[in-house]
Amino acid sequence: MQLWIEIKRAALRHNFQAVQGVVGDKTKVIAVVKANAYGCGAVECARIFAAEGAAMLAVTRVEEGVELREGGITAPILLLAPSSPEERDEVVQHDLTPAVQSFEECIEWQNIAATQGKVMHAHLKVNTGMNRFGSSPKKVAEILGRTNKFQNFELDSVFTHFANATDQSADATNPQFQQFQDAVYGATGRKYHVCNSAALLRFPEMRLDYVRPGTLLFGQYPASWLQKQNDLKLQDPFSPVARVVAIQKLQPGDKVGYGGEWTAKSEATIAVLAVGYADGLTMEPRARVESPLDAIKSGFERAAHLKKNPLLGRTATINGQKVAFVGRFAMQTSFLDVTKLEGVKIGDEARFSMRRLGAGAHVPRVYIN
Repeated sequence: MQLWIEIKRAALRHNFQAVQGVVGDKTKVIAVVKANAYGCGAVECARIFAAEGAAMLAVTRVEEGVELREGGITAPILLLAPSSPEERDEVVQHDLTPAVQSFEECIEWQNIAATQGKVMHAHLKVNTGMNRFGSSPKKVAEILGRTNKFQNFELDSVFTHFANATDQSADATNPQFQQFQDAVYGATGRKYHVCNSAALLRFPEMRLDYVRPGTLLFGQYPASWLQKQNDLKLQDPFSPVARVVAIQKLQPGDKVGYGGEWTAKSEATIAVLAVGYADGLTMEPRARVESPLDAIKSGFERAAHLKKNPLLGRTATINGQKVAFVGRFAMQTSFLDVTKLEGVKIGDEARFSMRRLGAGAHVPRVYIN
């Protein structure tokens, strides 16, 4: 195997327990494993989080839920986005929990479940300002009341999603939460959840019955300033690895890669790695910039640092030493300048950073303890 991504199970377990420790035992965790578990592999991550005590798992699309079921996952699975009509038999068949947003949709689920002889469980999504999915807050009481009489359909929970939880101001989040509270006022027999990763760190009073972390479980913070206020000692589970597949000895003036964008100034040794832009290498992990001014400042600082030390650009670690990527990335290969290292050979492993959601699903995930 020439390219793979190591996923550390211990890091995932640690992060889950760190989140559970923040919210306390009374609030349960819905572990969000959408988008292939943020690039870490949905089935195995779901298995780990379920074993750690997740009350539910959450994905966006029906096919993601089906993948988990076919992978042997038996825990409840919440679909965060609406399903299309042609997918609904499959939702019931695989015992997935849809997020519904209208009474008419509830009727459809009741009829499908009755036809299949099952009882359907769902969560009601309320639109409090994200304006993506959900019922109007004004219709929540009616939907809850009218569905109480259904025989094959139960609304177990009501939830919403915050649009601005990473903002340092709570001016947008507080009104959303108030809308949600007003919408469910007087309702009984249901559970409630509103907090994503950012909100569960910031607003203890909003943790309710469940929280829905995603980013935190995979060792990252939704905004850099949140880490300064809530350092959970998160662990990074994600480590891409590629092997050296060729060694090239260059003379002064020799160029590397497409377009000859890098030129050897003296004798140089280049290691060719089995990873390129088709695998996601071009997608640089970058912290969220808080403002246009921060973006400009960050750009100037980065340019100054790169001028002084090129190794502050894209780098990899090989044989314990940091070396620079050089030249233009090819589709499935890239280049490292290993001139200053001795003994680099074909088959050696190089470790490097890659944006998780950009890492190709075709790249094997190898799970280690």
